[in-house]
Amino acid sequence: MADETIICKVLRLETDELVIKFCPNVINQLKLDPRNPVELQFGNLTILVNVIQSNPNDLQTEADIKISEKVLQELHIPPDVKLVFKRTGKQKLRLGPIIGILTFPYTYAKKRFRFYINYHAMLKSGLLYVFSSQGVNSKNNTIKGYYFDSSTRTWLLADLPYPDAVIDRCYPSAYRTHKKLEKHIGKGKIFNKNTMINKLNFYIALYKDNLLKNHLPETRLCTSALDIESLLKKHGKIFIKPLTGMKGRGIVTASLEPNGVKCLYMAKGQVLEEKLTSPQQVFNKLQASRHPRRWYIIQEAISVLGYKSQPFCFRIMLCKSGNGKWLVPAIFTNAATGSSFLTNHAAGASEFVPLKKLFNDIEYKLGTTKDNFINSLVELGIRTAAALDKKYGPLGELGLDVVVDQSGKPCLLEANGNPGMVPRSHMVDFPDWASQVFSLPISYAVHLAGFEYQSL
Repeated sequence: MADETIICKVLRLETDELVIKFCPNVINQLKLDPRNPVELQFGNLTILVNVIQSNPNDLQTEADIKISEKVLQELHIPPDVKLVFKRTGKQKLRLGPIIGILTFPYTYAKKRFRFYINYHAMLKSGLLYVFSSQGVNSKNNTIKGYYFDSSTRTWLLADLPYPDAVIDRCYPSAYRTHKKLEKHIGKGKIFNKNTMINKLNFYIALYKDNLLKNHLPETRLCTSALDIESLLKKHGKIFIKPLTGMKGRGIVTASLEPNGVKCLYMAKGQVLEEKLTSPQQVFNKLQASRHPRRWYIIQEAISVLGYKSQPFCFRIMLCKSGNGKWLVPAIFTNAATGSSFLTNHAAGASEFVPLKKLFNDIEYKLGTTKDNFINSLVELGIRTAAALDKKYGPLGELGLDVVVDQSGKPCLLEANGNPGMVPRSHMVDFPDWASQVFSLPISYAVHLAGFEYQSL
């Protein structure tokens, strides 16, 4: 129905009647009959209006339409917004897309929207607004949120329709708010539906795939000292990680030694060592230090390939495009520095390594070329994203952490459903990522909303 979709700038029509004014060509393109009323839908709101055919001097361009003040108020349409008008049936028009960004109540209260202005810039036509869980008003069928007014360059507060699609920027996801929203916008319209995929669920979901399970270190929930003991005896060295840990916090390595268990952990960028007598003592330490609702997983410690003798990790960035397909627009690499055994910046000492520099050091160890290896990472990433999307989706983006074992095989560690920003200094290999990190989520949100993304 591409010929029955147009983009128009909405202008105010000074009248108290429920009317909308189009130029004759637009009326013909949308196959409207001006003799009969038209059903206008904007988000979850619908109203019947009469159509008026404009005179040559009524509108500046054919891309302008005039909507009466009463219609603007009933549908909660902000002034001077550019919208897509899509014919959805006989005498039926849908206006949009409306994209909502769900953020933290604190971010909303402080109007810390500098990050979100980039999403607004990527939406050529439509309405984007920022809201929090507290702004959802089921009784009035509206949401209180901020939209960006381009004329004043400010965020303005308004009561707005429920969005056609939502980008969840909370971490972890606001599941209660999701339920409220889905009653009005339907299921499958929120991404990321899950922004925090815990490490055990990640393992369980991927282990069902016959190919992916060969790229997984053995992982299990830590419920007793016997779990620690059995995995230590099997592998000699394990990682103990918080089930839902972030930024590398709380990770411990445990190595089996003749006289006990040696544990290493990071504190303020420094590696600290503690020797314990038995797996039972290790488990007792975890029980004493953990939050009542915090669980741990234990994981086989892979003997990883190093960059200049230091462990390194690939972060594969995955995003869905405007056609709903997964792609890999960027891959980054961090390597540990000093005595650190973690590659996460927030957890300890690490450095970004450009791919060219990395492969100059490791390519001869891989048994394949850089291009072939990168292609294998892309294929592995997309297959992983598809498996997680099937279980937890719809997802829109993922940050997938991958290490390489001594044989050159990529090993999947975890996925982050809200991978965050990457410094511009890291974009030497993928300079387009600076814009794609905003354009791809918007294009997929427009796709979820049922519209076609208009690129800049």
